[in-house]
Amino acid sequence: MAESAGTVSRSKAAISGVDHSVVGVHDLEAARARYARLGFTVTPRGRHIGWATANYCIMFPDDYIELLGIVRPGAYSAGLDGILAERGEGILKLAFGSGDAAATHEFFAADGLAPEPVADLARELEAPGGAVLPAFRLVHPQAAAMPGLAGFVCQHLTPDLLRCPEWCTHRNSATGIASYAILADEPAALAGGWARIFGPAAAMPGVGRLTVETGTARLDFMTRDMLADAFDGIDIGAPRAGTIAAMTVAVTDLSAAAVCLAEAGVACLRTDRGLVVPPEDACGAIVAFVERS
Repeated sequence: MAESAGTVSRSKAAISGVDHSVVGVHDLEAARARYARLGFTVTPRGRHIGWATANYCIMFPDDYIELLGIVRPGAYSAGLDGILAERGEGILKLAFGSGDAAATHEFFAADGLAPEPVADLARELEAPGGAVLPAFRLVHPQAAAMPGLAGFVCQHLTPDLLRCPEWCTHRNSATGIASYAILADEPAALAGGWARIFGPAAAMPGVGRLTVETGTARLDFMTRDMLADAFDGIDIGAPRAGTIAAMTVAVTDLSAAAVCLAEAGVACLRTDRGLVVPPEDACGAIVAFVERS
């Protein structure tokens, strides 16, 4: 799909790579314990102001994983209660980064994908020096804007409150998310939408797959056969198209990750690429560890 230089320039100004993933969970405290057993450092709990939800985060220098659960049943949950009831736990959405939520909104609206109004959100977080209020601005475009997965865009208004050095150091030596694997019926058909956001060179169709380089985590859209082959030996179940089935975590020391999993009694799969944790041990998501310097 051909894109004008102006379109690509606008998208880069409005949207950056994957900022974080959202893992929906039934029991937030159990999820925290489960990811800690995998060797991750988990932040103190955050509570979304005025919402039903709270979270724990796993922070890396350039991105993070958000474990999201309901702690105030009956309050506004942005649909999380229905999603968990229908689909169960797993990676629900990807949040892409923005330095200017208003520009992001204009980018989508200019192409007829008018999103909802920019939304403000804050959460109360127990930081080492006391409670703080990280604040965000969110843009939720129409589904066609990010074809093949559920996504939104997040601008951090208080980025300095999100990361303490000790939160970014993990026993398993994790440094960030290398890629996400998403089930797609026809991966190549999604290329145009992602080329519009990240540029034509970033969206690379292949046989049974589409690779999208976002500048942070890579997106790997795969057919069912490709997904099963990529995680051979792991039961991927029967996910629907658009399911974000797996995340691959980059570590500097694969043996450190292996020790964490062994100590936790997690029966991971060893492959020529690294270690793979089945979804039952990671709240519905396949988590793979690969060594990167």
